[in-house]
Amino acid sequence: MTPKTERPSGCSWTLLIMFTLCIGLPVGGAKTAAAQATPSNLVSIEVDATAVTGKVSPYVFGQNIEHEHGTISGGEQNLGDAHGLHSGGLWAEMLRDRKFEEGDLDGEGVANAWVPEERVTNHCWELIEGRGKNDRYWIDHQEYYGGGASQAVEVHGESHASIYQVGLHFSKGRDYTFYVYLKRRGSGSAWVEFERLGRPAYARQDFPQVADDWERYTADFTAPEDTDSGRLRIGVQGNGVFWIDSASLMPGDNYHGMRRDVIEALKPLAVPIIRYPGGCFADVYHWKDGIGPRDRRPERWSSMWHEWEPNDFGIDEFMDFAQQLGSEAHITTNYLSGTPKEAGEWAEYANSSKETPFGSLRAKNGHAAPYGIKLWAVGNEAQALCSDEYFEANKIEDYVQRFHAYRAAIQKADASARVMAVGAPPGPLRWNRDMLNLMPVDLLAASIYTGEGERRDDYDTKILDLNHFYRHVVAEPLDFDRQLGEVITALGDRSPTDRPLVAVTEYQAWWLTEKVDEDFRLCNALYLAGVFHNLMRRARQVVMGEIESLINVQGIVEVSQTSVKLTPEYFACLLYRHHTGSSVLTTSTQCPMTAFNPHLPALDSLATMSADGRTVYLAVINRNEDRELTATIRIRGWKLASDSPLHVFELNGKDKVAANPFGSSADVNIREKSLTVERLPFSYKFPAHSVTVLEVEGAL
Repeated sequence: MTPKTERPSGCSWTLLIMFTLCIGLPVGGAKTAAAQATPSNLVSIEVDATAVTGKVSPYVFGQNIEHEHGTISGGEQNLGDAHGLHSGGLWAEMLRDRKFEEGDLDGEGVANAWVPEERVTNHCWELIEGRGKNDRYWIDHQEYYGGGASQAVEVHGESHASIYQVGLHFSKGRDYTFYVYLKRRGSGSAWVEFERLGRPAYARQDFPQVADDWERYTADFTAPEDTDSGRLRIGVQGNGVFWIDSASLMPGDNYHGMRRDVIEALKPLAVPIIRYPGGCFADVYHWKDGIGPRDRRPERWSSMWHEWEPNDFGIDEFMDFAQQLGSEAHITTNYLSGTPKEAGEWAEYANSSKETPFGSLRAKNGHAAPYGIKLWAVGNEAQALCSDEYFEANKIEDYVQRFHAYRAAIQKADASARVMAVGAPPGPLRWNRDMLNLMPVDLLAASIYTGEGERRDDYDTKILDLNHFYRHVVAEPLDFDRQLGEVITALGDRSPTDRPLVAVTEYQAWWLTEKVDEDFRLCNALYLAGVFHNLMRRARQVVMGEIESLINVQGIVEVSQTSVKLTPEYFACLLYRHHTGSSVLTTSTQCPMTAFNPHLPALDSLATMSADGRTVYLAVINRNEDRELTATIRIRGWKLASDSPLHVFELNGKDKVAANPFGSSADVNIREKSLTVERLPFSYKFPAHSVTVLEVEGAL
């Protein structure tokens, strides 16, 4: 869903000589306030250090990771593309269709992502329906090591045959590790070669004796150069039939199968909570496909994203990933094609002792200690179920009935588990109130996307007008806050007054198809900062915000086969995660409107206080394209520390459309400096197109 950018309802801006008075209140946004005409050069920010409007939930800095278009498994394989596309992802596997289960669209007897020797050597005419001069290829669904298929190759007269995977990216000096499972009937040997198109092989490993039952064969090599035309060749020679299955190629420095460079890039974010396995994918995912020995797990066709899912990354790998980042887990159970029983067994596998049946299975899989996952959701966007092409909408009575069954099954496994219900948007907001009239709810999920117009899926692959993009994206937090305000207002008296209820489990400024690099610019960092302000201003109603997504597919980190890009949104997350207090303070801002939008205040400010009461964090967004603003800053009730400097953290770029390329963060980053401030109030100049956090030490 892509709502239009609009002026927020219930949040008007007082315009006097093109200035506005914006007061941060616990309900969020800015409220109309009486203001007298002021000199045109007056810009001010006032913080009341004695007026706490809410507590900052660390969960507002949450993230999503979903099995979708290269987020986790870079080896994407689409139904209509015989040889697939490897985009890079969290999982370090470099081979596509490594278990030979994705079919044979070319009709050459070779699994989709692989290429027979005859094609590579320009003798394709010799191959007819998988049969060559002295060889034959076919996909064998009766004899396999893992999943449900293997690549079979038959050779005669001591001839040889081989299959290739092409288009691999290698990095100079990097070590790579390979293995494959082989067996044979007859006699002969096998080998693997690593090479580049048009060059001699980098390395070759021979396997002189292939066993008559499945065995694992390994090889390693170091790439002598950078290339995006790398190739891997698995060959056999002899008389008889050879079976090839569960091949793997990874960088040698992978961490438990995950990209080490990606893990290291994400650690500084200190992500508090990660939602998994989706998103829409959650409603077609069956968790048991993703446990046990990876090489024996089945591949599954994802009807949600029209691609193959290798299931190399499941709940155990996800929890390993989350533990590496120091993150809690938020699990979305399968509502559309799953059952309460399946969800309860998942909770038992994750959280129960090894004396229980599924706890015992977890221990057998190498994880003796329970994971202790405390947050479980019943479905994703349940009103529409990502399936509006089949039916208009789910019925609230059906959802409530099934929710009770899911919650009972999950809490039977772990009575302390929190179970989240799925609300609107998407769909009419009456769904939320109707749900609360039928049952009590601990947490209520909502998805909020902004962006311009309707996306045309695969056709929207590039931002064409960067000026237009900047001006709209920096204004989208107003649209986000309008939608969030409508969610809260629609709850009416059903909303609890003693705790926050709403969890925004997906949000993003969505402009391009999810299948491409979203090309996030500096304005996306300003967007994300504005959303953080909205979430914290509404801290009494909102407990969680989870960005869509963490890696690729609108990700704050983009990952290619060999490199990582830290987008501007990454640095917004980094800035706020480490320079935000635990209590939200009343903050008012007097400033001009932007020149390009008469309804958009140039500045957006939010102050928070540290838990020990010694630091005020003042976050200020300057949305202006080319105008810096000097503001007078007052902090009521605050005694400035006499011996501490003012610490400044500025997120900015070389211009308003700046973006980081892969492998460098020089164009958009956070710069730190310290200044001397002797008294309050003081003045500070906020640069154009920037997000700045001032850390002011002192005491009440």
